[in-house]
Amino acid sequence: MRRMRDLIMLPIIDPNTGERLGWVKDIVFESTTNTVTGIIMEKDTFLKPQQLKIARADIASFGKESLTIAQLIPQDVVGTCWSQKVGSKVYNDDGDIKGTIGDIYVDNLVQNIVGYEISDGLFADLYNGRNAVFENNILAESQDVVIIEGGV
Repeated sequence: MRRMRDLIMLPIIDPNTGERLGWVKDIVFESTTNTVTGIIMEKDTFLKPQQLKIARADIASFGKESLTIAQLIPQDVVGTCWSQKVGSKVYNDDGDIKGTIGDIYVDNLVQNIVGYEISDGLFADLYNGRNAVFENNILAESQDVVIIEGGV
């Protein structure tokens, strides 16, 4: 299990040439199927940053230190971005707020969403640590709200 936050800013390498193409700016996922659909790459340019969307099928591997791509073909990748989902409110089924999404957990192959890391504020996180909620405990979710069963 990996955190999406750890994948942001990874360098993107072409395995055929060894050239650094850019870095991971954001990760795109489909919340209805809980699958990663692609990434947003920011190219290394001197003057104006250029962003490309790359489909998950075109990514060869997500390593710990870099990401390698099979082919660099910009595509229209649809879904929700990691940066849009972080900070969304989390409620339990009684309507009580449990915190906000601090991060998103994915499987080791970075293909499927496993769950969410829940933050209850800086001081509570330092004192108690952060909680996790996994996909089978999520009752409903939208762009900015997640409803879970019971308490965290």
